[in-house]
Amino acid sequence: MRLPAEFDLHGLEVFVLTVELGGMTACAQQLRITQSAVSQTITRLEQGIGAPLFDRSLRPLGLTPAGRALHERARKLLASARTAYDEVREGAEQPIDQLTVGMSESLANLLTAPLLRRHGMRVGAWRVRSGISLKQQQEFLARRCDMLVTGSNTLEKHAGIEHHDVIDDPFVMIFPADYAGSIEPTDVMERLPFVRYSLDTGMGQRIESQLTRMKLRVPNVIEVEIIHQQLTTVGLGIGWSITSLLRLAALPQLMPQLRVEPLPRGRFARRIQVVARSGELGDLPEQTSLLARETLLDSVLPPLFGVLPWAQTLVDGAAS
Repeated sequence: MRLPAEFDLHGLEVFVLTVELGGMTACAQQLRITQSAVSQTITRLEQGIGAPLFDRSLRPLGLTPAGRALHERARKLLASARTAYDEVREGAEQPIDQLTVGMSESLANLLTAPLLRRHGMRVGAWRVRSGISLKQQQEFLARRCDMLVTGSNTLEKHAGIEHHDVIDDPFVMIFPADYAGSIEPTDVMERLPFVRYSLDTGMGQRIESQLTRMKLRVPNVIEVEIIHQQLTTVGLGIGWSITSLLRLAALPQLMPQLRVEPLPRGRFARRIQVVARSGELGDLPEQTSLLARETLLDSVLPPLFGVLPWAQTLVDGAAS
């Protein structure tokens, strides 16, 4: 059987993006074409298949049974096509045209240079973005970002995404360097205000969730959204906070201003992962996760362990 001319990869890509981005306008913006071109492409695809893919009486557009059946198959077909494309280009020593990578501020500081040094030649044009992880995940779902190195797990329930573990990053308590009191949270709160990490961030939400599980009611007196604010505010003696080991490692110059202690109870960690759409970047996501693990365990964390010998036990325990 010969496939109809309308049933091509471009038409399938337009269809899948329209579904995943929630409409033809968003698809047109992503592909930088007109909405009319998107509509015409989908109409031709429907003509080639001989069945409507969208129920146009619904707002927003809803998929017909044929559309639902095609969507899952088209995603897999496009992933296979991208894999074949990447493998052929790699065999011909041709790099990926362009890649946008999103990382948190601290991970970007630690991993950007090693990533470009090891895999720079595999991509023609790199765009490395740092910022709030939850916003980056929205960019990823909108296909404005191709790969994430993230400590947030909110994408794990989405289909068609591959996850590659790096390491588990334990959380610790931080106090001003001259703080000499009890580190039991209920005792600390009587002496110092809590410096809350913004709830608009994955980090902040993770910490807040743990505080709730520990049944700690922490007044919202000070709230920050970047790691430098958090560490300097604590270092100046203004309050105490909870952060992660990797965030401390990203700003080693601030360590002399801090007293760092393990949580006396309710210990927890975030899992650092490399996230990408399944099959779209070949083995680059997996290789990036291996590079990140190597860099963090061999270069980034050992100096911190020299200052905080007990911290290595936390990392080893989180990994086991």
